[in-house]
Amino acid sequence: MERFYFNPDSLTYQKIQITGKQKFYRFLAFTGLTIIFSLCFMFLRDAHLKTPKAERLTEVQGRIAFQIDLLNRDIDQYDEMLREVAFNDDYIYRVYFEVNPWPPTLRDAGVGGSSMYASLGLEKHADLLNRTYMNLDHIERKLVVQSTSFDQVIDMARHKEERLAARPAIQPISLKDLDHFGSSFGMRFHPILKVVRPHNGIDLTASRGTPIYATADGKVIQAGYSTGGFGNRIILDHGYGYETLYGHCSELLVKTGETVKRGEVIAKVGSTGLSKSPHLHYEVHVDGRPVDPINYYANDLSAAEFEKMILLLSEADPSFDIN
Repeated sequence: MERFYFNPDSLTYQKIQITGKQKFYRFLAFTGLTIIFSLCFMFLRDAHLKTPKAERLTEVQGRIAFQIDLLNRDIDQYDEMLREVAFNDDYIYRVYFEVNPWPPTLRDAGVGGSSMYASLGLEKHADLLNRTYMNLDHIERKLVVQSTSFDQVIDMARHKEERLAARPAIQPISLKDLDHFGSSFGMRFHPILKVVRPHNGIDLTASRGTPIYATADGKVIQAGYSTGGFGNRIILDHGYGYETLYGHCSELLVKTGETVKRGEVIAKVGSTGLSKSPHLHYEVHVDGRPVDPINYYANDLSAAEFEKMILLLSEADPSFDIN
């Protein structure tokens, strides 16, 4: 179709001549507009018009999200079961073997946080996936911690006899030879220095020369006269964190480096060092910390003997000894 335009100079109509270059530019403009309009239509269709295929995909995604949510609920139940296992481990198995529970910071086995899963932010169900991955990581780490703890418990059970032999479990002086208790474990008023200070053991009074027994299997790590006020002193290392101390002895029957058995006579009661009269100062240390020896003293007593010991404790004289 030919097109004309009016020329005011010649006052005539002249034919419009279209060059090939102009035709090419017009073609590009038309094609570009067509592509833009097509993309806009497709976007609006996908965003606002639900095709059967899109609806099926949405339904499938919904079912998958529901299953993942159920999985998270199962993970929460497993986490609670794992907490019960950890509680039994800390307060039954480890208590039985007299070892400290694992600290909560180690038990919880924290993970790095949601920033680890920032790459999931573009997903439709990013929050759900994020929580699932974090829960799985948390459970995995707690399982590793619990497995390590059980390895230790199994090792302790395997060496149970050695551990029991190393635990101070008898009285260092026979109850029939015991006159009375002096100072007990804990804070007391020092009879010489006139100040309140800790007393890390118990004082057991008996006649000079009364046998002193090793309260557990162990090795003599010190045997001799000490400058700390205990006079002739023996220290036994029983292993597994246990040590015992026997002070104010009149005679030492073992030497440093020797091994002894529970019930073996290792010394005799005396009054060496800072002491007012014959008695034994006895200490029990667990992992380097002094503990009340009474908790490791009555294991081999009958009911009648235990009652006698309670009576002697009630009549204890806290000012008997200065050590």
